[in-house]
Amino acid sequence: MVNNSKISRICTVPSLQAYESHDTATSLSLGSGSARCYKLGPCFDSSSSVEEDNKPVAARLSKYYPSEKAKILVQNFSSLVSWQSWCKNSSPIVGWHLPDETYCNWVKKLEKRLEQKWRDLRIYEAIMLSTRLISFDSPLMSALMCFWDKSCNAFLLPEGPMGITMEDVVAITSCSPVGIELSTLGTDPPDVKNTYLGIGVSSYGNFVTRAMSLRDKEQEEMAFYLYWICKFVVCNRSVMVLKGFQCVAETIFHAKGPIALAPFLLGLAYNCLGNILRSDFSEHVSGPLWLVVLWAQAYFNPIAASSISTHLQSSRQQKFNGIYSYGDYIIFSQVHYEKTFGECFDYLTDSKRKRQGEEWNPFLKREFGADWFRAFTLHQKHTRDEKDAWKAVLIARDLPAYFSPPSFFLEPYSPNQFARQLGHLQSVPVPFYQTINQPWHSRNTVAANVLKHAEKDYFIRKSAMSQVHQIHWFPSSDHAFDFWWLWCWANVASYVSEAKKHFVSKFGNGPRKMHKKRRATRTQKLQRAPKRRARMVSALLEPFPEGRGGGKVEVVVEEESSSSSSEDLPSNKEGKGKEVEDGEESSSSKDEEEEEEEEEEDDDDDDVDMPLTKLRHQKPSADENDMTLEEYPSSEDPVNTEHDQDAIGEGDFTPQQNHGPAVNVEQQRKKLKQYMDMSIESIYVSDQLNNMERTVDAIYHHSGDALETPILGDLRKQLTGLKNKIPSLLASIKSAESECESLHKQNPDLPAKLNQEKLALQADESCLSELTIEEAILELEIQKLMAKKASVLSQKASATERAERRKQKMEELKNIEESIKKAEYSCFQKRNEMSKVNATINATLMDAKRVLFK
Repeated sequence: MVNNSKISRICTVPSLQAYESHDTATSLSLGSGSARCYKLGPCFDSSSSVEEDNKPVAARLSKYYPSEKAKILVQNFSSLVSWQSWCKNSSPIVGWHLPDETYCNWVKKLEKRLEQKWRDLRIYEAIMLSTRLISFDSPLMSALMCFWDKSCNAFLLPEGPMGITMEDVVAITSCSPVGIELSTLGTDPPDVKNTYLGIGVSSYGNFVTRAMSLRDKEQEEMAFYLYWICKFVVCNRSVMVLKGFQCVAETIFHAKGPIALAPFLLGLAYNCLGNILRSDFSEHVSGPLWLVVLWAQAYFNPIAASSISTHLQSSRQQKFNGIYSYGDYIIFSQVHYEKTFGECFDYLTDSKRKRQGEEWNPFLKREFGADWFRAFTLHQKHTRDEKDAWKAVLIARDLPAYFSPPSFFLEPYSPNQFARQLGHLQSVPVPFYQTINQPWHSRNTVAANVLKHAEKDYFIRKSAMSQVHQIHWFPSSDHAFDFWWLWCWANVASYVSEAKKHFVSKFGNGPRKMHKKRRATRTQKLQRAPKRRARMVSALLEPFPEGRGGGKVEVVVEEESSSSSSEDLPSNKEGKGKEVEDGEESSSSKDEEEEEEEEEEDDDDDDVDMPLTKLRHQKPSADENDMTLEEYPSSEDPVNTEHDQDAIGEGDFTPQQNHGPAVNVEQQRKKLKQYMDMSIESIYVSDQLNNMERTVDAIYHHSGDALETPILGDLRKQLTGLKNKIPSLLASIKSAESECESLHKQNPDLPAKLNQEKLALQADESCLSELTIEEAILELEIQKLMAKKASVLSQKASATERAERRKQKMEELKNIEESIKKAEYSCFQKRNEMSKVNATINATLMDAKRVLFK
């Protein structure tokens, strides 16, 4: 927990003015004009980044912010048991919003008479968004959840903390950030007389059916708001309409102005992400997870299943029936392609990836959304309503979150962590320690009156923020933040490689997003190859028709059970080797699917054209190998030809002349088929190759010209070449083994040396990292000293100028003082003269008096 008294000495303590006051938002002039750039507070003062104990603020703060008590999943990867529910691309949680046709028809029905009211309440675009089918991007979301910090509600990535801001929610849904607050409505008990339609016990489908059949239009409208809040906004896990949100529905029904739905949505989304991690990716979690998916696809569009930069054609826009918000645009511009969890994980952890300019806010151009949202920018003068809206975006506060009243939660919203997403200069953010949650990283259930207290506290903060400035879009960061995040990300980066290995080894490659109809993978093709070769061998060994000197022999052909093709093989009436072709799949109406099918058929044909000695990769068991070699006799063993003739039928089988003794052809064919199914590792012994060669000879001598000679000849050549290669390969293996033994003898302690070198390398790397950090600290100190020196020199120059001016003034004062002294002396002389004159006058008067009295 951050000590408030300690913070006040090392940073600018956040006052209630989170944006206007220069105590928390430092103004930086960027050339001529009225636009300026600001740091978004509360943030640490960069000029006082060293404490009295000479310990950097960044180093001290990185120990508990992000909080060590609430480590992210990458740091605590061993605790994850499963994310099976997230492997589904449709509904990762039971409350995932899937609009059906009945609901869409209900919206169309009410839209005819309530469209203008919905626009006045600023919920029209959100209601239209609820009719869209939002697909879950499982690979990207699973990778992102590995970096979610549920204590500060941010994704910790190499470029810094990123998260869902109030502006993002407004852009995606076109919901208002200000207006009638919904934070405390769930604390009031519902009106008993309006409890109807089986609320709390009816499923969504039954509720819609009953609500649409109501004759009272007002009751139907109120029922719609209740259904919309429970299913689309809250997405509660009970999958039914709850009476706890009846007050919210009634407030929307009676409202005449905008509804502040954006803060409520954002608080629910924050709480949903935290609950997903706390419940180990359980599907029984409530919350608008669809909002997070749309946000992720907008901010990480290079790896997401959508391309936000794709220009929409007019015909596609008409087909989409209007784009009302950025949420609609993200859904419609999705370009699906196959990707894995590992690819998304590598993309998110790529430290070379840098965001520039508008990449920090994909909604900056304001191309979609309501009219009031398109004018909602920081680059122009604002009306009173727009200023209030920007205060809601820029002020840190506690957001309400409740899924089933009376269970209430508070989620801290700290936009100072995402200053670059809001066009500000990012500095080291101060944790929102003024949150009601204590300690600040915890999420405990609070009472209903606490929500009212949080709302009152927010209004106090907003009223104290007197003005919102017009700014210049400048998403950047100062040196203090870059240095601090170097410490923070180092704590995460050390776990990245091990965490990825753990996830991939335990859960495969994680959830995977694929084509709606995908092509056969390489593994599937390799699994199909043995069956295709079996069909080819069966076609090669198929009994010949009557009149060609061969008897009818029944051969069991292994049918292919794959989903691509199961067409029967054509007959070979001309005595040539058969070509196996896969049956073409049924043609699709889409050109893209037809191209995929053609490519798949070409790949399958390549598999068929492989040599017969290209055997399958799966190794047979030891029992299978023994049975392959021992169950059937070799071609040189005597064969009971009389039994053969009795079994086949007298007169149906006439042996070929000049081709040696008759043999059991069916048995030899089966034997060759079994050899063809063996793995390459199980037939490298010369005896087994000799047996295969003798089997081919037996079939050749028996069949004569009935089979095309080059086919068996090529097979014999390949077997002979393989047999000739075996001695050289064995010799190479033996020489390599002897060389390895000699190297092991020469270097018996090689593993220990490698471990020592590895430890030494790790020590050097850690030392290098420490030196790099120390170098950065020294650079900061040098910069501070240089700045201090410059300030001292400027102060010295100004002091010198003041001293010169004072000297001149003192000279002037001295001259004035001399003049005053001269004047005083002159005055003194005049006074003496006056005294003498007075004395003379007095003497004369006395003389005159004497004369008169005589």
